[in-house]
Parts: sequence; structure tokens; C-alpha cells
Amino acid sequence: MSDRVYLRGIELHGRHGLYPEEASLGQRFVVDIDWWLDAHPAAAQDDYGETVGYQEVFETVTKINTEHRFHIIEAFAEAIAMAVLARFPRIEKVRVELHKPNAPIAGVFRDVGVEIIRSR
Repeated sequence: MSDRVYLRGIELHGRHGLYPEEASLGQRFVVDIDWWLDAHPAAAQDDYGETVGYQEVFETVTKINTEHRFHIIEAFAEAIAMAVLARFPRIEKVRVELHKPNAPIAGVFRDVGVEIIRSR
């Protein structure tokens, strides 16, 4: 059995992107992340130690953002997904939706992003 836990709207300031201006100025990124695990043991025992908490996942996402610079958002999202799977053996699957709302595009748009789903 697999249950889903999620975090929405993690706002980050990152220096990711292809262009030198993106590296020097940085910009806003938004992460939505879901993770699947068997939540029954935690729920049945009301035991935080039997689940993967939001704070721990949040810290993993922010660490990837600050410790690495990515040229493309696909690589950024992939790094988040792989770090979450590596750090938390209870997690069976992870979905990372990474938004880059201020991408350097000559035009009017609301958002660009990528969704990456990885499993064990």
C-alpha cells in the first residue's frame, strides 16, 4: 500500500539557468513535491518516527538549491528527486514539480516548469 504526503509552494531564490544574468542575479523558483510511502505504521501508532516529515523534505530541497547550480530546470528537479530518494529509504516514489515563473522568455506567460517522477 502506498500513501501520498506533499508540500506545496516551497519558494526558493536560486542562481540556476543558462544565462550569466541568471547566475549573478538569481531568480524565484517554486517547488511542489509529493512522496509516496506506506503511512499505515505511522498512522496506526501516531508515530512521527515511522514517516518522512515535511521539515526533513523541505531541508533536502533547500540544500539542493543552495549547494548546486543547474543550467536547466530538468537537472534541478532530478537532483531534488534523487536526493529525496537517497535520504529517505521509506519513500517509494517522489514527484517534483519545479516552476520557474520568471524565466527569460520574450513574451507574456504565467509560468514554466517541469514535472519529474522517480521511483525505486
